[in-house]
Amino acid sequence: MGKKPTLTVVLAEILRPEANSFGVVRLAMALAVLVSHSYFFVSGRSSAEPLVSLTGHSLGEHAVQVFFFLSGILVTQSYFKSGSIIDFACARALRIFPGLAVCVLLTALLLVPLVSAIGPTAYFADPVLARYIAQTLLLTTGAAPLPGAFLDLPASGLVNMSLWTLKYEVTCYAALGLICATGVLTARHKFIGIAAVALLVAGVFLKQPMLAQDYTPLDNLRYFTLYFSTGVLAFLIKDWLVISAIPLLALTALFAVSIDTRFCELSCALTLGYATLYFANVDFGSLRRWTHEHDLSFGVYIYAAPIQQTILHLHPNLRPLELAVIATLCALAVARFSWGWIEKPALAARRPLTLEIRAGLGWPKPESWRTGLSRIGY
Repeated sequence: MGKKPTLTVVLAEILRPEANSFGVVRLAMALAVLVSHSYFFVSGRSSAEPLVSLTGHSLGEHAVQVFFFLSGILVTQSYFKSGSIIDFACARALRIFPGLAVCVLLTALLLVPLVSAIGPTAYFADPVLARYIAQTLLLTTGAAPLPGAFLDLPASGLVNMSLWTLKYEVTCYAALGLICATGVLTARHKFIGIAAVALLVAGVFLKQPMLAQDYTPLDNLRYFTLYFSTGVLAFLIKDWLVISAIPLLALTALFAVSIDTRFCELSCALTLGYATLYFANVDFGSLRRWTHEHDLSFGVYIYAAPIQQTILHLHPNLRPLELAVIATLCALAVARFSWGWIEKPALAARRPLTLEIRAGLGWPKPESWRTGLSRIGY
């Protein structure tokens, strides 16, 4: 059990990595996506997940909302702690693409050939393989197929559906970097920046609820922008944002009465964001310290789906929770490998890569090097 959160803390007081449980929350959300997808993979229906009928979103969708909210906070702080826009861009690229590239290659060249419905010769000769690697690494889709992969399963042909959100995350990073580079969010223009982001949060997705499968790419962008911008706003008001139980209860009640109204998504973003901060203020003891040192959340997120489909291919009669338990054990093991051998070493290259790029552009070395937020790459 974690220690209860302090009653009078403000967000600014818990932004130091050792003072919060963001790592615990991120890992929990990655596992929540895995559990949610287990229902979909077993049934082939998004509506099979129990939470959909209650809130309009699945557990996995709510988990991704938390990811975007936390990214809004941590990536904004990362920008202000970065030595330059180049350092910021390098940090973001190194956090995503090395781990993603290895995942894509291991999936396409090692895992799926073992379970494909066609033989190895036909598999590696099929141009669909090259298209999968290119499309997935370029973040153009999370639904690219692989030759003969998982065709006999309820979610037929899907290899790694989780990756479709990454292009929106990278888009949010790029937009934030460009906005920050203008200076509009600096201390000099602090209240103008807060007002602008608050207006964005209030209005970017103010529309009647609709089924997620009916979203256009623009709807998806506005949807993810809402949760990311809510995190940005939380960071900008960090000195005044008190974290306690009473506001959380009030926001939860507001969300409950706003379901099925045009204010549903906005109240969901505010409630879920605040709940994230509340639980991030809980001290989970050794788990907090361990997740601070080992960020398995990204690895679990990007590897879970192909692992689940492979397990279901081998054992098609598994029930959702059985699939979730087995896949969790496998995904955690693979994520530990990804963190220790790919992601962490890539993040260690941040400083030399930044200095090399600056030198190539003829920029002087920064007088002082301010590192990112934590050992998990922010």
